Amino acid sequence: MREALTVAVLAAWPSLVIAVSWMRVGVERLRLLATLAAGAMTMAALAVAVAPPLRAISVVSGALTAAAGGEALLRIEALSSVLLPLTAALWLLTMTVTPRGALDAGGIRRTALATLVTAASFLTESAVLLFLLSAVSVLTFLAALEGHRHQRRIVAVYLGASTLMLGAGVALLVGPGARGGPLETAAIGLIVVSALVRKGIVPFHAWVPEVYDRGRLGPAILFTAPQSGAYLVVVLIVPRASPETLRLIAALALATAVYGAALALVQSSARRACGYLFVSQSALVMAGLDCTSATALAGGLLVWLSSGLAFGGLARCILVLEARRGRLDLTTSHGGYDRMPALATSFLVMGLACTGFPGTLGFVGQELLVGGAIGSFPIMGFAVVVAAALTGLAVLRMYFSLFCGRPSPRVHASLQLGLTRREAWAFVLLATVLIGFGVVPRPLAQSQFAAADEILRVRISLSLPKIRVAVPQDQIVSSRPAG
Repeated sequence: MREALTVAVLAAWPSLVIAVSWMRVGVERLRLLATLAAGAMTMAALAVAVAPPLRAISVVSGALTAAAGGEALLRIEALSSVLLPLTAALWLLTMTVTPRGALDAGGIRRTALATLVTAASFLTESAVLLFLLSAVSVLTFLAALEGHRHQRRIVAVYLGASTLMLGAGVALLVGPGARGGPLETAAIGLIVVSALVRKGIVPFHAWVPEVYDRGRLGPAILFTAPQSGAYLVVVLIVPRASPETLRLIAALALATAVYGAALALVQSSARRACGYLFVSQSALVMAGLDCTSATALAGGLLVWLSSGLAFGGLARCILVLEARRGRLDLTTSHGGYDRMPALATSFLVMGLACTGFPGTLGFVGQELLVGGAIGSFPIMGFAVVVAAALTGLAVLRMYFSLFCGRPSPRVHASLQLGLTRREAWAFVLLATVLIGFGVVPRPLAQSQFAAADEILRVRISLSLPKIRVAVPQDQIVSSRPAG
C-alpha cells in the first residue's frame, strides 16, 4: 500500500494541473500552479529516491498488482526511483525557463500530461501497459506539433510505425506459446526495431534532427530527454534477448554515437546541431545496455541520467537564446557573455557533462561504461572516446558562436538580452547538480549498480543458457564498487 500511496502523490501534481487547465484560469496563474506542482513533484520524487524501504530491487515484491507471468503493473525499484526525479526535474525546467509566449493553457496541459505518462511508464514492467503509455505519449507529442505540418507528418510516419511494431511485438510476447519459441524471437525483433526508431538510432534517426530544427523545440525536448525508449529496452528486451541481439544493438548504437556527434560538429543551425547531439547521447545509453558486465550496465544507466539532465538543459538554453535573438546561426559570433554570464557558464557545464568531462556526472557514467566493457568489447571503449571527443568539439563550437565574439548591433542594443531571475536560478541549479554528483557520485552510482545487478539477475532467471556464460553469477555479486 505504501507504494500505491507514493505513486498517487507523484501522479497528483500533473493530474491537478491537467484538471485546472480545463477551467477558466488565466495562463499566468495556470503557469504558476504548474511551476509549483512541478517543484512539489520533484521534491516527492527525490524523497522516493532516498527512502530505503521504497528502493527494493525485487521485480514482484514491490508490485501492487502482478499480471500473468509475473509482470508488475506497478513497481518502485532502484532504476525507477532515479528516473522519477529526472522526469519531474525536466517538467520543472520546462515551466521555469520556457518563454511566456511559447506556452498557452493547452501547452501547459500537454507538458503535464507528457510528464504524467512518462512517470507512469517508469513505474511498470507490464508489456501491455508500456505499449498503451507509449501510444499516448506519441499522440501527445503529435498534438504539440500542430502548425508544423511537415514535421508532424514525419513524426507520424516514424513514431507511428514504431508504435505499431511495439504493439505487434507485445501481442506476440504475451500470447500463448511465446516463451522460448519462434514467436518470442519475432516479438523481440519487432520491439527492438520499435525501440531503435523511438531512440533515433541509425538508420532510423532522420526524424530527430528534423523535428529539432523545424518543429517545436520545447515538446521535442520533453518527449526525447527522458529516453523512455531505453526503458522499453531494459524491461522488454534485455531480459529476453540473446547476447548476439544485444551486441548488434550496441554496435548500431556506437556507430550512431560517433555519427551523431560528427554531424553535430558541422551544422550551421544551433537547433539541428542540438538534434544530432541528442542522437549521439541517446545512442550511448543504448550501447550501455549490451550487458557486457554489471559495471558497464551501471555506466550506461548513469549516462542515461546525466545526458537526460545535461542535454535537456543545453537544449533549453538554445530555446531561451532564440526567444531573445531569433534563430541562431553557428557560422557567426553572437557575443553576449557579458550580459548573461550565468547562462553561458551553465551552457558550458551542461555541454561538458555531455562529453564526460572530469568533475561532472557524465564523466562517472562514461568511465564505468568504458571500464566495464573494455575487456570483452574493446570497440566500445574506442567508440565512446571518439564520440566524446567529437561531442566536446561540437559543444565548444556552439559555445564560442553563441556567447563569444563581437555581437551584432541589433543584439547588443536589445534590452531583453539578460536572463530573468527565474531562468538564471534554474540553469545554475541544474549545472550545480551535474557538478555535485560528479564530485560526489557514490550515492547515485550505488543505486545504479543495484539497478544493474537486478537487471542481470532477471536476465539469468529467465533461463537463457547463453547468459550464464556471458555474465557469471560471481561477477554480478562482486560488481558493486568496493567500500
